[in-house]
Amino acid sequence: MRLEYRLSERKKAILNAVIRDYITYGEPLGSRTIVQRHGFTLSPATIRNEMAELEEAGLLLQPHTSAGRVPSDKGYRFFVDHLMGAYVPSQEELIFIRRLEQTSRAIDAILSQATRILAEATQSVALAETPRLRRNHLQELHFQYLDPFSLVLSLIYRNGLRRQSVLKLSHSIYDGVLDLLSNYLNTQLRTTNSLDELFHRTVTLPLEQEVQKYRAIVMEMVSEIYAQAQRDERVYLTGTSYLLREPEFQSMEQAYPILSFLDQEHFVRQLFHSASHGVQIEGTHHVYCLIGYENTHEELQHCSLVATPYFIEDKASGMIGVLGPTRMDYSKVTAILQTVASNISLTMSKLF
Repeated sequence: MRLEYRLSERKKAILNAVIRDYITYGEPLGSRTIVQRHGFTLSPATIRNEMAELEEAGLLLQPHTSAGRVPSDKGYRFFVDHLMGAYVPSQEELIFIRRLEQTSRAIDAILSQATRILAEATQSVALAETPRLRRNHLQELHFQYLDPFSLVLSLIYRNGLRRQSVLKLSHSIYDGVLDLLSNYLNTQLRTTNSLDELFHRTVTLPLEQEVQKYRAIVMEMVSEIYAQAQRDERVYLTGTSYLLREPEFQSMEQAYPILSFLDQEHFVRQLFHSASHGVQIEGTHHVYCLIGYENTHEELQHCSLVATPYFIEDKASGMIGVLGPTRMDYSKVTAILQTVASNISLTMSKLF
């Protein structure tokens, strides 16, 4: 949720200074340090009073009574929404990111390389999901008869990707019937161009008369096709070593819940889903940010995620993102992430 506070320009400047310094140094800031580093013409006492009011507003925290202030999650949210400004990647960073364009023509290789580049460029955890193949990229189904209760199922995607599995049936099937059902399912697939829709049609609508008597077999076949497509959707993740270097996560007590979460692909997919329904960063094209407490997963409430979709043929097909401490450099991460996502979109679109 985007936060709206009526802050004076002076308070905004002080909050901006605290957050930028805390991102850089990772230490609580006192009023004297702010005056020295940022050249405020105000006295330390005036700065201290303004910081106290920012704390009352919930934008700053004081970890110890004798310490300076640090940003709260709400403070970071205000910063991202209103203060952070745009980061312009350097020529060296752009050249480094464009290595992705030289990647081999395969989905797995593109996303594996993209996460490595993103992790190194941001010094954070990078994660990406494969295109959601169930939605719009399945071209053809092929079945090979083994015996009355076994088939080889091949899923052929529009980019030439082929996945095979053995389908075990609880109802017997013979060559002639297999040809009939294969032709029927491929015809349905061509009219829907979506495995999600094919599955929905098969489950909820009457089948054509000639295949109605084989409904139980059709249901088994479609369920296995759907399950195989789900298995073909993967998550790529790299850069956990960068997370462990951060002072916030140097103890295993702090780091283990996060690493355990990231080890579960379905949790990462849920995280991307949450991000896609989060707050879009102002001035960006579909870049979303979850900060600290905005994460519904308790394990990640000391982390932030910046994520964006990549596009194939102008359709959002998967997500890529950066996970780090709430003290991450949001401006730099956002700019680097957008550049990497654009390169993925360009490279992927050549495959389909």
